[in-house]
Amino acid sequence: MIWYKQGVIGDLSIPMRKGLGRVARLAEQRGEDVFVTSLREANHSLGSLHYDGNAVDIRPLRKTSVAEVLEVLGDKDFDVVNEHNHWHLEYDPK
Repeated sequence: MIWYKQGVIGDLSIPMRKGLGRVARLAEQRGEDVFVTSLREANHSLGSLHYDGNAVDIRPLRKTSVAEVLEVLGDKDFDVVNEHNHWHLEYDPK
């Protein structure tokens, strides 16, 4: 299941929605939920992919590694960055 922090607003691009869905299915298989902490509403750096709907921040998963998330995303255009208090997932076509 995907939960959203209160105040999180915005939509995601189609590739990012599909990617988040894949991550949620993996988490569900392991008994976890995905908790979205930021879409477009926060202050992000200039040029951030959040503003285009191509990035999402989630709380770190306890039973799943960043490498496993990258594997389930399966597309070289996805990146996952461990920002310690959250994971930044982005779709950045090269």
